Amino acid sequence: MSETSNSPMRSVHRAFSVLKTLELAQQPLRLTDLAQRAGFHLATTQRLVNVLVEHGYASRNSHGYTAGPAALSTAHAFATTSPLRLVARPVLEQLAAATGLTASLYVRIQDTRVLIDRHEGGRRPEYSLPIGERLPLYPGAAGKAFLAADDLTTAVGTATGGAPSVRLADGTALDADEVRADLTAAHEQGFAVSVNERQLGTTAVAALITDVTDRPLGSLGLSGATSAMTDVHTSPLPGEVCRAARTIGARVPAGG
Repeated sequence: MSETSNSPMRSVHRAFSVLKTLELAQQPLRLTDLAQRAGFHLATTQRLVNVLVEHGYASRNSHGYTAGPAALSTAHAFATTSPLRLVARPVLEQLAAATGLTASLYVRIQDTRVLIDRHEGGRRPEYSLPIGERLPLYPGAAGKAFLAADDLTTAVGTATGGAPSVRLADGTALDADEVRADLTAAHEQGFAVSVNERQLGTTAVAALITDVTDRPLGSLGLSGATSAMTDVHTSPLPGEVCRAARTIGARVPAGG
């Protein structure tokens, strides 16, 4: 948290931290669990979650607290007004149709990424990530596309979260040096690839979307079954994703 301890904005930041905790939990949380995960005292957490409940951003039931229905209204407002999403939609459709794979659009929120749109090609995936899902930036190709644009030391710290290693879906554990090499390769190539990293049996390739001033806007990814996406690095897919990402970036209005 960047604000000082006596900042009048502290309660706002804390309320958003509680809301983020509820979003990531994906299950009801008792007040004690919510306080522990958010890192606040019990009484502080109670005051904050009461405000969220009052405004519909949290709900309480017999099992505990969850994110509330007002988040759906906010999400709908974003989906219908976001210049990035509106511009990217036809590009996603064209990319999915041309490759037969699933084209996905992500935006970054602090140290996470959120899926804001997706279009499936002819080959239906075994698993479809729900729109609105919030994921860590690492592992996964779409998140690595964001991290590869950061200062490398900062990016490695974000990817590992300070832990000795990051465990992938296939059981592989990557230490900080291996994560550094992975992100360096993504930066040098201009695209990121993941194979069985976040989801077993899934391969993805992604590129960063930037506007005309090189400001990061989002991440564009193509994903499909690993069995159907062999030798991704030498295939036409990275080039197609990078071209599509540049097309989107060029079409988004300045400041969008």
